[in-house]
Amino acid sequence: MSGEKVETDSGQKQTGRLKRLSRGLLSLTTFSVNVSLAAAAVVVGVTTTQMRAAEKPGIEAAPLVEIRTIRPEYRSGFDIERSFVGRLEPARQTNLAFELSGKVSEIGFEEGEPVKKGDVIARLDTRSLMAERRRLTASRQAIESDRELAILTLDRRRKLKDGGHVSDQVLDQARLALSRLDATLAGIDASLDAIDINLDKSVLFAPFDGRVGARLIDEGATLSPGTPVLSLLEVARPTVRIGLSPEVVDGLENQRPFEIRVSNETFSAKLKGFRPDLQVRTRTIETLFELEAADTIPSFGRLAELKLVKRIDTEGFWVPTSALKEGPRGLWTLLVVAEPSARAETPVISYEAVEVLHADADRSFVRGSISRDTRIVSEGVHRVVVGQSVSLDQGEG
Repeated sequence: MSGEKVETDSGQKQTGRLKRLSRGLLSLTTFSVNVSLAAAAVVVGVTTTQMRAAEKPGIEAAPLVEIRTIRPEYRSGFDIERSFVGRLEPARQTNLAFELSGKVSEIGFEEGEPVKKGDVIARLDTRSLMAERRRLTASRQAIESDRELAILTLDRRRKLKDGGHVSDQVLDQARLALSRLDATLAGIDASLDAIDINLDKSVLFAPFDGRVGARLIDEGATLSPGTPVLSLLEVARPTVRIGLSPEVVDGLENQRPFEIRVSNETFSAKLKGFRPDLQVRTRTIETLFELEAADTIPSFGRLAELKLVKRIDTEGFWVPTSALKEGPRGLWTLLVVAEPSARAETPVISYEAVEVLHADADRSFVRGSISRDTRIVSEGVHRVVVGQSVSLDQGEG
């Protein structure tokens, strides 16, 4: 029994080894088939790619970018135009008022009407002054009669004194009575002069030629001294007041003539003067310009623009602002065209660093390593880069 069992176990082990060997051979066969299929697929793919490549035409090189260049415009300096804004105002403006109190009886002008120097602007009611003047005149006539009598009395008493009929005291009394009457007459004359002055001050005259501004009082109003009746503006010499910095004022007298623009109209102007003090808030000096004679003068209070040109003497070049590109570390560059060489048969883009001294709307004044013969890419700088080969526009400037 034990011998049969040993033979059975040995047979089972041999059968297991045969099964494992069979499975290994099957796996190896499967792997070989897969490798053969993969190799065949690679060969087919390469062949297909070669066939497709053979069918496509050859790729041609892209044409060179055509650019337009200009020569920089050399100048020994440039002008800076600066604008300053001020206001148009009359050369003289005053609020006319009476020095006396009283009732307004007449105002001769309306707002906006022209006025000549010496014209009567307004009058006060002077009836009380005229009555007082008549009273003083009557008093003076009475005093003059008393004075005439005093003179006759003094003459008689002098004759009596020479005959020894009156004393010295009587003569002195007659003489001093005449002196008192003379003093009374002088006081009345002074009062009459004061009334005449008040009568003159009761009439308001125009101090200069001009035009009436605001009318502040009408007839019938009772005024206190100094109450404005109307404002008078001189229109013959319109003035522009502009605040300028001290450095601008220093060189102002050397510039002639001046042009000031008011309400879309340009006027010639001359420097009238400037205040000697510096404005604390604005740190400017108020400068006055007088407009030359013109047919029509804009309304006072309008904004006025003064344009001044300052010359900067420094060498440089004018270039289009569109040709500038921002470079490293805050510098500006210009794309320029290098001449063909042995290494490059076509023009090649290069760059030059420049310093921008001044810029207008469409051009800039620069200095740097460029020269009058440098060819600058004037437009389309975003289409090319440094080192790129380009072709030149036949109509370049």
